[in-house]
Amino acid sequence: MHSPEQVALHFPVAGPTSRILAYSIDIGVLFSILLVVFTIAALATPLAGWLGERLDGLIPDLPDAGTDPEHAFDGFVAFFVVLLLVQLAFEMLYFTMMEIATGGRSIGKWLLGLRVVKDGGFPIGLRESLIRNLLRTADSLPTNYLVGLTAMVVSAQGKRLGDVAAGTVVIRLDRPAAAAPAGALDGDTGAFRFDRAQVARLGADGRALARQTLRRAEELPHEKAEELLERAVEALRSRLGYEAVAAEDRRRFLRAVLAAGRR
Repeated sequence: MHSPEQVALHFPVAGPTSRILAYSIDIGVLFSILLVVFTIAALATPLAGWLGERLDGLIPDLPDAGTDPEHAFDGFVAFFVVLLLVQLAFEMLYFTMMEIATGGRSIGKWLLGLRVVKDGGFPIGLRESLIRNLLRTADSLPTNYLVGLTAMVVSAQGKRLGDVAAGTVVIRLDRPAAAAPAGALDGDTGAFRFDRAQVARLGADGRALARQTLRRAEELPHEKAEELLERAVEALRSRLGYEAVAAEDRRRFLRAVLAAGRR
């Protein structure tokens, strides 16, 4: 993915397995909430009597009591459709409210370490959340989210239809490895020396750049690490007015910058 400034952003995209597990947790939470709300409403209001009267027309008697089988089937279909619509409505409300309140996380996503973000990596807003959750109806077709699961498997970024329409993606919030302590960055600084004026121009942000570059370079493949070292060294060298630094001396140069800053 790329930010609006066209900077490449690398996010670990959540796969179908983790998303299905998170969704299963959320459905369990949602049904528990619905059960509690329905029970309280039935006990505190005339809802139970009203619902019983309506269900008398939907749930037929047994066939041997003279019920028309066709009428029985129609009643069950109508009852199933009503339950499905109620579930989808509460599901959309639940996910939308949770994503807006928590910055893209539901309870299931929080437990699985997932988050919904925009394609550029920014937090989602109300518009994106509404679009992706309204399209849950399409993703759930024909049953058990078959369309949504197929879309996630086919998409390179694991997107269901709602994500494609809303411009969102679900990422993993992997816990990064602990940064190396500052002392571990000390070592051979070579023959690099800086005068007081150069150290003053370095500033706190220059020392932070050197420190973060050395730490990050230890985690990257060799080619990526060399590119990172080259960019950081060139930026600091230009600021300090220092002469060119050979490729094999870049780490020593950054260590010397840190040592000079501490002194």
